[in-house]
Amino acid sequence: MIEAVSRIGDCIQEKSGRGDPLTIYIENPNSNGKYNTVLLVLLKESGGEYSFSRVIMDEFKNDLGLYLYKKGSPRGTDITPTSKSAESLERTFRSRFLRWFANYNNYDLSDEDKHTLKKMNLAIDEQKDRILAELQEKYSERPSKDNAIITLGFEGDDDNSYSYLGEYPIFKKILIKESGKAYFIKKSLGESKGNRAACSVCREVKDEVFGFAIPWTFHTFDKPGFIAGGFKVNEAWKNTPVCFDCATSLEVGKKYIEEHLDFGFYGFRYLLIPKLAIARDDNETLNEVLSILGKNGEKNSQKITREFKTRITSDENEVLEFVKDQRDFFSNSLLFYKKEQSSYRILLLIDGILPSRLRALFDAKEKVERRFKIYNDSILSEDQKEKSSLNFNFGVLRRFFPSESRNRTFNKMFLEIVDKIFVGEKISYHLLIDFIMNEVRKAFAKDYSTGIITLNGFLLLHYIKELDLFKSDTMEMKDMIDMTQKDGMPLSIEEIERLPLEQRIERFFEANRDFFDSHAKKATFLEGALTQMLLNIQYNDKKATPFRTKLHGLKLNQALIMRLLPEIQNKLEEYEKNYYRDLESQISMHFIQAGTDWEETDNELSFYFVLGMNLHKLFRNVKEEQEVREEA
Repeated sequence: MIEAVSRIGDCIQEKSGRGDPLTIYIENPNSNGKYNTVLLVLLKESGGEYSFSRVIMDEFKNDLGLYLYKKGSPRGTDITPTSKSAESLERTFRSRFLRWFANYNNYDLSDEDKHTLKKMNLAIDEQKDRILAELQEKYSERPSKDNAIITLGFEGDDDNSYSYLGEYPIFKKILIKESGKAYFIKKSLGESKGNRAACSVCREVKDEVFGFAIPWTFHTFDKPGFIAGGFKVNEAWKNTPVCFDCATSLEVGKKYIEEHLDFGFYGFRYLLIPKLAIARDDNETLNEVLSILGKNGEKNSQKITREFKTRITSDENEVLEFVKDQRDFFSNSLLFYKKEQSSYRILLLIDGILPSRLRALFDAKEKVERRFKIYNDSILSEDQKEKSSLNFNFGVLRRFFPSESRNRTFNKMFLEIVDKIFVGEKISYHLLIDFIMNEVRKAFAKDYSTGIITLNGFLLLHYIKELDLFKSDTMEMKDMIDMTQKDGMPLSIEEIERLPLEQRIERFFEANRDFFDSHAKKATFLEGALTQMLLNIQYNDKKATPFRTKLHGLKLNQALIMRLLPEIQNKLEEYEKNYYRDLESQISMHFIQAGTDWEETDNELSFYFVLGMNLHKLFRNVKEEQEVREEA
C-alpha cells in the first residue's frame, strides 16, 4: 500500500512538471470556507530595518502561496506566521503569531536570515499592544459569521501597495525545512534518522533515511515491540526507512488521496488507494485509474444523481460501483480511519481488492434483491417501500452492529465483518443470528414493528450465503433456488395466493432450503406465521393482542415452541375463526418429523419464529377468511 501511495505521488508530480516544491506542504487555511477574512500585520522595511506600519483587512485569495500556511503543533506555533483565529483573536495573536517570531533563533537558517527575523521580531514586539488593538478593530468589521486569518505582510513603495510573506524567500525556506523535519522528528519522542541505508520504498541506498515519513502509520514508536532494536526511538527508522524523495512523493500521494479519494461508510471514513498490477505499472495507466476514480478531485455527477438502491454504501459519492466495472489491471486498498484532531487513527486496512471482487459483491447484491422482490411487493407497506425497501447495502449489516447500543459499541465487530466480506473470509452464521435477534427483541420489547428489522436480517443471511461465506460447520453448503422465479419471471403475491397452501409452503422452503434444512426450523417458522394470524384476529376484535405475552419477549426454546401450538389452536377455536387447519396440520407434521432432540439454538429458533410472523401473508387462507366474513 505504501508503494501505491508513493506511485500516486510520483504520478501527480510528473503530471504537474514537479513544479514548486512548496505546493507539497502548503495547506489551505480556508478549506472549509469559513476563513474569508485576512488580517495582515504590515511591516515597513527601510535600510534593512523594520518597523510596524498598520493592520489591514483583506479578502482571502485562492493563491495559497501568498500565505504559506501549514498547521503546526496545537500547543506551539504554526510553521509560518500565518494562523487561523476562530475563537480568541488575542490568544491566537499572542500564542501563535508573536511566539513564532520570538522563536526566530530555532529555525534552520543562515545567521543572516536569523538576523533578519530578529529585526522583524523586535519591530513587532515593540508595538504588540498597538498591533493587537488594530487587529481587534479590523476583526470587529468582518462579517459576523466569518473567522479570520492573521498573517504577515509588507508595505509597498506607496500607501496602496503591499506584499505577502509568501513573496519572501526566507519564509519559503522555513516552510520547506520545517515541514521536512516531520519526516524524522517528533517533539514528544525525539529524532529518528539513519545514514547510508536502503529506502523501504524505492529500495535504493540513500545518504539519509527517515523514520517518521510513512503516512497513516499502523505502528507506534513508544512501545518496545514496535521498534526495531528495542525501545530506542532513534532506531525507529529501521522499521520503515524512507528517503527524502520518497517521503516527498508519499506526502503528495497522501494529500491527493485525502482530498479526492475519501468516502463515507456508516460512521467511518475510508480512503481508497489504487495500485497497478506489475504488468501495467506506468504513470499513463495510473493517470487513467485516477481519472476513473475522480479526475482532478471532481466528483462524477453520475455518482450523485444515481439512486441509493444501486449503491452498496450510503455515500452519494460512492466510487465502488464504478470500480467494479473495470478490468483487473489494478487493485484497491480501503483504509478505514477515524480523525482525531489533525491526525488519522487507522481502524482497518483491507488490501488488494480487485474490481472482479467488487463485481462479485454487487452481483450477489443484485441476486438477493431479485429474490426479495416478492417480500418488497407483498409484505412492506407503501411507506416502508419508500423508506426501507429491501435492498442490500452495508447499512443492513450496520443495523445489527450499531455504533452504540446499551452503552456498548460494536464498531470493531462491524469492521471485522466488513473486512471478511471484502476479502472472502468465512463468517459465523450463529454470530449473525445472535446479533439479529438482539435488535429484533429490542423492537419487540418496545412494541415496535419487527417486520423491517427481521426481513433485513434474513436479507443479510441471504447475502452472506450468496457469497458462500458461512463457515462450513454452521451451514451445509447448497445451491440456492429462487422462489420468486417461474419461467424466468418473478411471481406476484396474487400468483402465490392462487397456489394451494401445501404448494406455497413447499415452494417457499425449496427456495430458501439453505435456511430451512430441518423440520424443527420449518415447524417453528410456520408456527410463527400462525401466531401472527391469531394476533391479527385479536387486534381486529379487541384492539389488543393479549396472546403476545405468551411469546416471552421472543426468547423462545424448543419446549415453549411445542407448547404454543395447542394454545394457539384453542384460542382460534374460542374466537370461532380457525381458518388455518391446513396450516396447523403442516406444523404438526413437521413437529413429528423433527423428533424430540432439536439441534437448533434458542436464538436460531427465535429468529425463524419471528420471521414466520412477518411473512405470514404468504400463507394466509384468503378465500376462507373472506367466506367467513361474508357469512358474518
